[in-house]
Amino acid sequence: MAYADSGGIKIYYEVHGEGRPIVFVHGGGGNSLSWFQQVPHFAKDYRVITVDLRGFKNSKCPDAQVHPKYFPDDMRAILDAEGIDKAAFVCQSLGAWAGLPLAARHPERVAALVLTGSPTPAYSEENWKVLYESGERFMNRAGRGVATGFLAPHFIERHPEMKFLYDQIRVLNQPFDARRMQDDVVKVHPQDFAGYQVPTLMMGGALDFFLTPDSHKHVATLIPGAELYDFPQSAHSAYFEEPEHFNRVVGEFFARRHPA
Repeated sequence: MAYADSGGIKIYYEVHGEGRPIVFVHGGGGNSLSWFQQVPHFAKDYRVITVDLRGFKNSKCPDAQVHPKYFPDDMRAILDAEGIDKAAFVCQSLGAWAGLPLAARHPERVAALVLTGSPTPAYSEENWKVLYESGERFMNRAGRGVATGFLAPHFIERHPEMKFLYDQIRVLNQPFDARRMQDDVVKVHPQDFAGYQVPTLMMGGALDFFLTPDSHKHVATLIPGAELYDFPQSAHSAYFEEPEHFNRVVGEFFARRHPA
């Protein structure tokens, strides 16, 4: 358990295991606890770093500074604090606002990138329409728990205890205004991908109606060279709903593109 200073904000992170580094970045309904089904698996072979984005759980922050535009610099602050030149990133939903701009603008710091359950800040009119509509849904659910709509109905029916856990993890965070994810300052434009060569895997759930079942397929076309993967039984949160499947796919990608 440690903190990295990023412009006067203390960003909380944890380190587990040894080896080549992988940074896991949570979504808007999560925090570093969200990866409890990934850390034990990947820490056997990798140096796993989980973070609390600013304004989430232990990374306390004034509301005005809880903005995705700061996330890439926060990730660099963590890498610098750990003496890491380059790391792989796994980014769920909101976490892509940390990993994708960093990969596009500072590729020397990103060895490989996995994006999952996320519209990402890669700009197109189609993608921003999905982002706007999902942001409104997130804000409308803010006081009612987030699991419904984020997890597949069959998963909720079979695992009510996991739905409860999913919602309780979110309670540990400050309120987050998801509409900040749409600000012009966070857009990664097509020209930002000029010369992009970071190995990238774009994943999404076929039952993700919080975004759309096909939104990740469109995003993959916006990121040069991105590979694509579907989770047929997952909604928005494959890492939580199908952890063994998720870990296997991510592990195979890193075995090819970021070996331990």
